[in-house]
Order: sequence, then structure tokens, then C-alpha cells
Amino acid sequence: MRFNQQAYASLPTASKQSASVEAVLLEYDISGNAPKPLWVFLVNPQSLRFSREAKYTEISPLASQRSEIQYVSTNGQTLSIPDLILQTWYCGKSLRPLIEGINLLLEADIKNKKYAPPILKFQMGTREFGPCVLTNVQWEESAWLGGEPASVKLGLELKEVPKVVSRGEIELQLTKGMETAKTTREKQGKPRLPLTDRQRADASAAAKKYLETNIKQWAADVQAAIRGSKFKLSTDASSGAVTMIGVGGKTVGTVVVWDGFAAKSGLGVTTVPLVTGGKAP
Repeated sequence: MRFNQQAYASLPTASKQSASVEAVLLEYDISGNAPKPLWVFLVNPQSLRFSREAKYTEISPLASQRSEIQYVSTNGQTLSIPDLILQTWYCGKSLRPLIEGINLLLEADIKNKKYAPPILKFQMGTREFGPCVLTNVQWEESAWLGGEPASVKLGLELKEVPKVVSRGEIELQLTKGMETAKTTREKQGKPRLPLTDRQRADASAAAKKYLETNIKQWAADVQAAIRGSKFKLSTDASSGAVTMIGVGGKTVGTVVVWDGFAAKSGLGVTTVPLVTGGKAP
């Protein structure tokens, strides 16, 4: 046998395990907790048989010598574990718990409000298969101890199912989405998050102080409104802009923009009319 050197060189390196590797069926957990063993193999599989299928629909045009096929879908993988030889006759042990345990993975647990069999993951060393469900169990008993099975040939079939997004992954996606939205708002000159009622009150207080501190910079009618307290301030929660509203509900202009922590003002932000030669600080 002669290797294709290019293909051989592209393969990853794998090392032999110095310690024993045990095969196990784990609960496929979406909460981020450590996976819980649901069924531990008494002996490791002698072989793992994988299969996968692409489905096509056959279309036969009239009078055509060759039919056409149209792709429909591709199934997940199926893992068959045949001929697990379980022997405990010489040890005086019953295999009943193992047989009953694997059969439980075919059933729903209505008592605990689990209305479908568990989602599983097969693991043997670095080899993992899952998420999957157990779809078939076959066993043949050939020796007994007082009626208890003590020699069994067992076969399993696992079918791959779509990956369930874990709660941790969902939270991470939400966090990333929120962070992106915050950054976008920040680039637009808006607060990273819509202002709370407390932040809107702080924004209005900062705008009022800003108007009063720089009163000589505003147009005469604006100065009169400030001195006579004949104005209102309205803070937009989304943009953080604090607007001065005069008598009759007329908009005078934007005073400051509050980002949730501090006020931004001056050129490009403040639009309150200025006195001739005045400058918004």
C-alpha cells in the first residue's frame, strides 16, 4: 500500500492514549453545566459504523432516456454500535441494570415532566458524536444466573439531531448584539442605552445650569425667558438631546446632549439662539 504523500501530510497528528478511555452516553446539556453520564459502557465498542444520506427526488421527463434528480435535503449522521459483548457470568453479576438503563434512554420521563427521550452525546476519548438520540436497542441474551442475564450481545443506533443552542451561547449572542447596538448608538452621538427617568432628570438639571451659567451668551428673548423661568426642558430618552421649549410650546433649540454621564454642548450640539457675537461654550 502506497500513501498519497500530499494527502498524508495534510492529516492531523493523533497520539495513542496512555490511560484507558471509557465510552459513555452523556446528557447533552444546554445550560452550560458539566455533562452528566446517563449510561456507561461496560466494554468499549469494537467498531463504530457511521452512515449519512442525501435525499433526492427523481423526476422522469416524458420520453427521456435518463431521469433527473432534484436535491431535497441531507440527513444527519447515524451511528451504529453493533455487537457489544457483555459478559458477567464468571463474575456472578447481573446485566439487568445495564439493559434497563439503556432502554430508559428510549423513553420519555413523564413523571419529571420530560415529554421526550433525552438528547445525548456519545463520547470515547476525544471521539464525540452528538447531539443525538437513541433510536434503536437490540440485545440477545445467551447465559443467565438464576434467570438474571449474564451474557448479552447488544446493539445500539444513534441518530444525529440539530444542535441545540445552549443558554450560555444565547446569552453570549445577546451580549454581543447589545454591545454592537451600544457601539452603534455611541457612534451616532447617542447614549449607549436609552436614558432612564433618573438620567433624563439629571440631563434637564445639567441643561438648566448650563443655560443659567452662560446666560449672557443667549439672545435677548432667551435671556428673558431664563430670568423669568418661562421655559421648559424636554429630554429625549433615545438621543439624549435636551430641548428648550418657550412660551406657547415653541421649540427654542437644543441645549445639550446627555450621554448618561455628562453633557455635550457647543458648536454642532447647542442650537439655542445666541446674542450677536455670542458663543455657546
